[in-house]
Amino acid sequence: MNSTKINNKLIQRKNIINLIHQGVSIPKISKQLGVAKSTIYYHYKKIKGRKFPLVIIPNNDQVIGEFLGAFSGDGSFFFDKKTWHYTTSIHLHAIDDEKYGRYLKSLIEKNFNKKVRIYFKPKKELVLVFHSKDIFKLIAEYLTIEGNKTLNISIKKPLNCLSDNFLAYFVRGLVDTDGCVNSYNQIILCLISKKIIMQTSDILKRFGIENKTYLRKKRKNEHQLYELKILKKDSKKYLRIIGFSNKRKEKKCASRDSNSRFQRKLKFPGESLGKALS
Repeated sequence: MNSTKINNKLIQRKNIINLIHQGVSIPKISKQLGVAKSTIYYHYKKIKGRKFPLVIIPNNDQVIGEFLGAFSGDGSFFFDKKTWHYTTSIHLHAIDDEKYGRYLKSLIEKNFNKKVRIYFKPKKELVLVFHSKDIFKLIAEYLTIEGNKTLNISIKKPLNCLSDNFLAYFVRGLVDTDGCVNSYNQIILCLISKKIIMQTSDILKRFGIENKTYLRKKRKNEHQLYELKILKKDSKKYLRIIGFSNKRKEKKCASRDSNSRFQRKLKFPGESLGKALS
């Protein structure tokens, strides 16, 4: 490196340090000097310590399993090359799932030491948003998320290499976000990823919870939809072994079970399905 480049770097470093001491924000320093935010933050940490708390990856299979299950159901991610942010979002219904959304917010903040923001958007949508490369790496370690996430999502690791706690809470998070309880007290999960439907079926059978999987009749211009159904006779077992963190769905499952003999006789969803997968 020649003397001119060295002098320019020293001047740049001095200017950065002066502006930090003056209390100028990192984005403003970056814009003013044309320097990457990561370079400024390097000096910021030396002068004022860490601006952002370190993310913690918990050593808890229940927490990790439930978080990854919820992400698999209604999560998305985005890497912004301009800001270098790894953004993870979880999308829920603003009215039906607000309490559950706040539960997930608390789960992430307490166990991952990561601030989560809640946004209410049009069409009754609630979105949990946070930035973290470490949590993104955790997701990529356990889940297949390349390409179309909704279409390809599945557990990357062999199921027999994962603990019962992880698998049970993964299913809980998945059903809490993407499942429903119908009028016959059947627990239903519909996804376009065949692999995760079959993996969920295998996990449930591992816990002795019988279920059926179906290939739904394909609608024009839509992806093929796969359905997993836990019949009424096994809903109680699901409630006892797996359970819900989404209290709205838990209440629906428990109340419909206790009042099942008073339910109306409606055409059950299975009659509109295509061929059974298992």
